[in-house]
Amino acid sequence: MSKILIHTTSLAEANPIINSFNLKELDIAQKNVIYSNDDLLLIISGVSKEEILESLTYIFENFDISKAFDLSIASCSDGSIALGTLFCTNRFVNGVNFANVTTIEKPLETDENLETLLVDKQASFFKDTCKENIKDYYILKIVSDYFDEEEPSDDKIFELINNSILKWKNLI
Repeated sequence: MSKILIHTTSLAEANPIINSFNLKELDIAQKNVIYSNDDLLLIISGVSKEEILESLTYIFENFDISKAFDLSIASCSDGSIALGTLFCTNRFVNGVNFANVTTIEKPLETDENLETLLVDKQASFFKDTCKENIKDYYILKIVSDYFDEEEPSDDKIFELINNSILKWKNLI
C-alpha cells in the first residue's frame, strides 16, 4: 500500500506531526528515525545536504510513496510577514500563500542580495529528489525568523509547526 511522505529535518519539526497524526516509530535498521501510521510515513533526515539526500533516497527505494511533503521552518526577508505564516514554494495551492525559496547550506549573514522571500536548508534537495521519483509533492515552509535574530528554540519550532497543521492537513 502506498503512503504519503512527510519529510522534516529535526525532531522539533516532527513532534507536532507525530502527535497530531498518531504516528509510531518504525523499528527498522536504518540510521534515520521513521514514523508511520496506515497512511503516512514521516522521516527526520537531519539538516545537511548529504543527510537529506541519503534519507530521501532510502525512502523512495524502500517504500511506495504516492505524495510527498517537505514541511519545515524558513527564514523570511520581509519583517512585515507574521511568524507562523505558511507558504507553498513549488506550486500554487488554494488557501496557502506562495513564495519562492532559496536553499543554502551555510547561514546567511544578511539578506541584502537575496532574491527570494524565504530561505531554508533543504527545499532544493527535496525538490530534486522528488522530481526523480514522484510527481505529486509539496514544499511547505513556515516563517520562523527574519535573519536578524537567533535561530528559534525547539519549543518555538514545535509551536509554529503545531499551529500550521490545520492549514495544510487538507492537502494530505
